[in-house]
Amino acid sequence: MTNFNNYAFIDGQNLYISIKKFDYEFSYEKFFIFLKNNLYVTKAFYFIGYTENRNCQMYKELRNIGFQLSLRKPVYRFKYGQKKIKANVDSNLITHTLIKIQSYDKAVLVAGDGDYYLTAKYLLRNQKLHRLLVPHKSDCSDLFKNTIFMNHISYINRMDKILSK
Repeated sequence: MTNFNNYAFIDGQNLYISIKKFDYEFSYEKFFIFLKNNLYVTKAFYFIGYTENRNCQMYKELRNIGFQLSLRKPVYRFKYGQKKIKANVDSNLITHTLIKIQSYDKAVLVAGDGDYYLTAKYLLRNQKLHRLLVPHKSDCSDLFKNTIFMNHISYINRMDKILSK
C-alpha cells in the first residue's frame, strides 16, 4: 500500500457528455475504484451543476460511491424549447484545485477542455500533476496533444474493459 495522497478534480459535465456522445458503457463505481487503486486518489471531487432537485438520484449515487460533489452552479436551461442544459463548472474546478494544492501530493484532472490548460501547466511545472484523464481523444483540446502533457494523458474511453458496467 502506498502513502500517496492524490486528489481527483473531475469536470462532471465534460465526462457525462462524452459518455453519452460516444455511447460507451461506463461504471462510475469502477471509475472511482480505478482512481483509488491505480492513481492513489484519496479524494475525488466531482464538479457538476445542480438542478432544482439537489437530491436527485444521480447525485445520491455519486455520493454513495464516494465522490465529493461540488454543486455550486445551477444548470442553465436554453430558451426557445431546447432541451439542452449546461453548467459551466470550469472556474469552480480550477479554483478548488489551486485552493487545495497544499493538501494533496498530486492532482488528477478529469477533463479534456482547453480551459484547463493553464491550470494543468501550472500543476505540471510545480510537480503537482499526476495525470490528465480525458474522456475521449476526439474531445481533447489541441493544447494538450503533442505537448509537455504527452506523458501525462490517458483516455478514459480506451479503458472500456476496466471501466465498463
